[in-house]
Amino acid sequence: MVKMEFCPLKLRLALWTMTSLVCVCPHEVTVKESDLKQCDDDRRVCVTDLRDCGPRHTASTQETLNVSCQYHLSLKSVTCGWSFHPDRHVDPSVSLLFSRFPLTTRPPSVASSHSCAHTSKDRRNVTSSSSSLFLSLFFLLRELVIYSCLALFNPLALLNVTARVRDYALGREVWSRPWTLFLHDVVKPPPPVLRLLRSTEDSVVVSWRSGDGVCQLRYRVEGAPTWTEAPESVAAHGGEAVTFTIRDLLVSTAYTAAVACTGESGIRSDWSSEVSGRTLDKAPRWPPEVCYRVEQRRFARSVLLHLMWKDLNLRDAGGRVFGYRVSYEPAKQQRPQHGRIQNVTELTALLVVDEGNCSVTVAAFNSAGYGPAARLAIDPRRRSGLPPVRHLWVSSSFPTVKGLLVQWENPSVPPSVPPVTHLAVQWRSGTPPSNISRWAAVDPRNTSAVIGDADPGESYLISVVPVYHQQCGPPQSLAASLQQGALMEAVQLKVVGVTKTSVSVVWAWQTKSGPIRVQRYTVRLREESQSHTLSPDQWQLTFFNLSPNTEYSLLLLADDSSRNIIHVRTAFDERPAVAAATSLLLLAVLVSIVFILARTLYKSYFFPHTCSPRGSNTGRWLMDPNHQKTAERRFLNLEDFQVSRVLREKSLITVRPSSEEDLHQDLQEDAHVLMEVFQEDASLLSVDKLPALLLSVEYRHDAPGCLDNPENKERQGSALFPVEEAPGVGPFPQKEEAAGRECEYVAHGV
Repeated sequence: MVKMEFCPLKLRLALWTMTSLVCVCPHEVTVKESDLKQCDDDRRVCVTDLRDCGPRHTASTQETLNVSCQYHLSLKSVTCGWSFHPDRHVDPSVSLLFSRFPLTTRPPSVASSHSCAHTSKDRRNVTSSSSSLFLSLFFLLRELVIYSCLALFNPLALLNVTARVRDYALGREVWSRPWTLFLHDVVKPPPPVLRLLRSTEDSVVVSWRSGDGVCQLRYRVEGAPTWTEAPESVAAHGGEAVTFTIRDLLVSTAYTAAVACTGESGIRSDWSSEVSGRTLDKAPRWPPEVCYRVEQRRFARSVLLHLMWKDLNLRDAGGRVFGYRVSYEPAKQQRPQHGRIQNVTELTALLVVDEGNCSVTVAAFNSAGYGPAARLAIDPRRRSGLPPVRHLWVSSSFPTVKGLLVQWENPSVPPSVPPVTHLAVQWRSGTPPSNISRWAAVDPRNTSAVIGDADPGESYLISVVPVYHQQCGPPQSLAASLQQGALMEAVQLKVVGVTKTSVSVVWAWQTKSGPIRVQRYTVRLREESQSHTLSPDQWQLTFFNLSPNTEYSLLLLADDSSRNIIHVRTAFDERPAVAAATSLLLLAVLVSIVFILARTLYKSYFFPHTCSPRGSNTGRWLMDPNHQKTAERRFLNLEDFQVSRVLREKSLITVRPSSEEDLHQDLQEDAHVLMEVFQEDASLLSVDKLPALLLSVEYRHDAPGCLDNPENKERQGSALFPVEEAPGVGPFPQKEEAAGRECEYVAHGV
């Protein structure tokens, strides 16, 4: 009989610990005593699958699978795991076979895996008394059959474990080499029971009980993904209660803790059930940042006072914040009931106040008390126009980025308005009871913010408010969700105005009708490559600098997808045509003027105008041989030529020849005509009329009447000689055409 030799217990524990750390067991099977079945043809084997009873198939192979097992004393179960080569595909159909270790032979697995570094002589000397007792029992029970598989698992059992792996992909079976298992050495301690004792503002005290061994505690903020292990381990003795204090925790924060202990076998127990605890609150240390906005009410003497503030962070709040106390007090309080105090859990408050100076305080509170209050001195009558942000839009890139991107354009602040100190981004869940608003401050130089803790199943109302010191600007709000982004869509694009160089369009915004995620809506002018991004605060747009009488295409785009296309033609520009016609008309007028002037100059230079007495009425009358004679004599009356009302009273107009030569020539012609007349009618030569008929050649130059004028000659002749009207000729003409010589008209004052 061969005497079995074992290493000391501490060395075996160290070997088991190293084996459990080095061995990677991607496949694991847990077998309870109730899962074991006994083979009919072999009473020494218990299996989990009756198909494993009987002889093995000839095609099966035997390999070393690095099996390692743990014994759960409280559960009466054994958990075994093993690893395979990385290039082998193994079907997870696995069964285990348990048999008693034959004591007539030396256990090879135990000898190979738990070999000691001592000589054979040293090994015989270091055999413990407990090992001798176990060997005695093994020799007594050797070759005993298994009467019941339900009693197979006990701390004194020495078993051979064999794993059978059915690889259906390769069509083969793999049997592991037997692994000798002494359950006493692989006992896994049961998990300890952890409980919470007490909490302080920055610590939590817990307690547990366990057997002999070393325990390790871990904790985390409730809901956090990672654990923090306590810096030191805690020794446990014989079921005594162990107390441990977790320090340096956050104020008013919920934590979760668990503990695991390692027994004499070197195997760590499972982690205990988690215990939750919360550190105590501290009174808030800082006041909230509050801003206000005054809104006028119609037909009322009171106004609406909107208050908004940022939620205190965990450090400033001293822990949790249960709510905020808002106190309103008029500047001139006459009766105590004029002041008001109310508690709110939101980050906003709406008060109806009188038009007068007032003071408002806002303070946070929790279970530890009230914090310092923020005080505002408000004059509701001062309502300056503070501009809001522009072009607010919300987009989502879920699931790539689990957050909402909020974008806007900062307001254009006039010089009379104080500068923007910060921007308040507020979001509120649309589904009660989680519709609690949250608030984040953004630097005024930024034009975007990311809401990172959005829930995919929630919709939010997102608002951006510019803050001017203590005054809030008008908010811009937009509904959005993580699945769809902004819950608004642009529709019904149409043209409302067309000119020669511009096109005006309008559109409408409505709640999104389908589960479509759109990053941006755009209106694009295809031919000019002009595009403008749209936002819910816009509803019209004008494209400028277009070409007249040109057809354009307007597209309403959702990202890169076209939603609406409109064709439009700009108006005809008549200014070029009018300018061309005006230029041609001016050119024609200029040519006509030049032509007329050239013609007049040409005629006056080459064909000068010459007076012809023959063409005048007097000349034609004098040249007419058929004059009718009349007995009436007419004389020239010089008083008829006197005009006294032309220039002034008693003025005289004298007509005279323009030159002495013309006067002599006219006198000679008149004398010749008179001689011919006298020859025809001798009765005219009477003595009493002769002085009037004889005209001296020395006729005064300034004598009244101009004989050179044909009309005067006719009047003088008719006055000196009687003229008979010839039939068809008419009386002596009183006027002539302006064909005679020129005469000078001289006015003489009397």
